[in-house]
Amino acid sequence: MRNDTFQHSVTVLVGLGFPRTIARVREAYAYLEEVPKLLRDEVYHATCDACRDALTERCSPQEAHDVFVAYARRRGILLDEPLAKAPPPSRDERLPT
Repeated sequence: MRNDTFQHSVTVLVGLGFPRTIARVREAYAYLEEVPKLLRDEVYHATCDACRDALTERCSPQEAHDVFVAYARRRGILLDEPLAKAPPPSRDERLPT
């Protein structure tokens, strides 16, 4: 089996807003397997199909990546930028004026 690594990882929100970074097709597929059955619609199934196709070399990992990103964006769980630790407030911001 060829490499299933995405060129760029995808960060999505899971649970109560916890970020999860997905870097490979098989990680995306595992994530999709955790989606509750009530939320599985035609977009979900198309995304699963794209991941399966990439895993069986019927499409590229990048094509699966693009479909997965579209799915996450549509669901409102895509983080365009990975979460970074915010710097502590400066001394001036902590003191009332």
